[in-house]
Amino acid sequence: MLKEIRHTGSFIAVGEDGSERKLHIFTQIIDAGTLDNPDAELEGLKELRTDDGKAVNRLEKGKYQVVVTGETLRSDSPNAP
Repeated sequence: MLKEIRHTGSFIAVGEDGSERKLHIFTQIIDAGTLDNPDAELEGLKELRTDDGKAVNRLEKGKYQVVVTGETLRSDSPNAP
């Protein structure tokens, strides 16, 4: 069962025009509690968002697209998924 959505990281990506954009990683946290470990959690799906909340698709490692604008972003950050 979904417990919460947690901000789990961020990284800088560069747009086609050379401008920098900060992208945020949000991860679904799933309740995986058992009798032995009632507080256990698992990480589920991750989603990417811009600073202003726009959804971002991961096209491939280091290449992303802002859904509503179609803008392509690139990043070589070690934090980029």
